[in-house]
Amino acid sequence: MVLQALAPLPIGFPVFVVHLATIPITGTGINPARSFSAAVAYNQASAWHDQWIFWVGPLIGAAIATLYHEHVLRASALKALGSFKAG
Repeated sequence: MVLQALAPLPIGFPVFVVHLATIPITGTGINPARSFSAAVAYNQASAWHDQWIFWVGPLIGAAIATLYHEHVLRASALKALGSFKAG
């Protein structure tokens, strides 16, 4: 029961830290849709100047996570499964 209460921490804590670090820089636009809608509403050149980072950053992060999952986590799981079947 206690572990279920702690389940939100792995997501909530990094989001909290990102908010603390980026409030002075971007107003904490860590969601691409939120950043895009604010740029549309504000519609000034300064709002569009750094818009690319809100789209490129998550895409690069997703690509890295995919490669890590496929080549590190999945490979080690297949290796462990192979040694289990051999024994």
